[in-house]
Amino acid sequence: MDTLKTIMTSACILLAAPAMLTTTCTASAQEQLTVQALFEYPVAPEELPTMTGKSNWLMQNFWNPLDLKSKEAVDQAALNHAFKVYVTPMRWADREVSLSSVDNLVKQLQKNPTLLLQFTKAAEENLYGPRADVYIDEVYIKFLEGIVKQKKISELQRSRYERQLKILSGSLQGSPAPHFEFERADGTIGEYYPMSTPTIIEFGDPDCTDCQLDKLRLDTNLKLGDAIDKGKVNVMFIMPAPPEGWQEKVKDYPSKWVVGASEDIDDIYDIRLTPTFYVIGGDGTIAAKNITVDNAINVALSATEANH
Repeated sequence: MDTLKTIMTSACILLAAPAMLTTTCTASAQEQLTVQALFEYPVAPEELPTMTGKSNWLMQNFWNPLDLKSKEAVDQAALNHAFKVYVTPMRWADREVSLSSVDNLVKQLQKNPTLLLQFTKAAEENLYGPRADVYIDEVYIKFLEGIVKQKKISELQRSRYERQLKILSGSLQGSPAPHFEFERADGTIGEYYPMSTPTIIEFGDPDCTDCQLDKLRLDTNLKLGDAIDKGKVNVMFIMPAPPEGWQEKVKDYPSKWVVGASEDIDDIYDIRLTPTFYVIGGDGTIAAKNITVDNAINVALSATEANH
């Protein structure tokens, strides 16, 4: 058994399986860390001929070596790494097999509040938090649903996850885009409702360097500019928790964009990064979220082509 595992967090785990779980790659910094493994990670049988078959087997058997009935806490760093390895086969496993694996895991953990809390922290680290390599919201939600039902977890700990569950459930990819109000720079109140025109929404800060670069990419993309001029795509820039004097900071934003600020937008939309991009499709649902500006442009333009 290898007692030491070296964690190398790559810049991004690429998940090229659109028919599987909804995933979004993130760009986390590289880090190297040595931890003691919780158990020897299982290896799929060689006689399984396909990557999907091997990945399905791992989904169904990965946690077998760990005693989930033990009431003792485990090393959190080691569990985080094990969870990272567990998530990796979801790139190739059948969606139903992956979700069934998670359902079974959470069900077993309900009998062990200590481990349930630790697993939820590991899921947050690897699927939701700022150091996650990939976001898989529908998997993380299953841990959130499990933890908020667990009455043996302190109310303070549960309340944090209850908020995450509420926001995440209301802004999942494929779900209807939530309505919200915002203040324009001139002081008037605007309202956003999903409409028939695909819309790129950037939640950002004009002082953020990445936001400034993304503004430039949006403003100088000729195809996007043409689509905006023809009314085929809308672009919104919304500032969460705006500072005093924010109106001056957005005075040079394109006149054809909808620009504003909202104090409570992060209670409505899942906003984990600055900037955060959403693309709302012409059917009013969230077509993509937590993606790069280039991906947002491509998704929006593809949506306009699908509408014609």
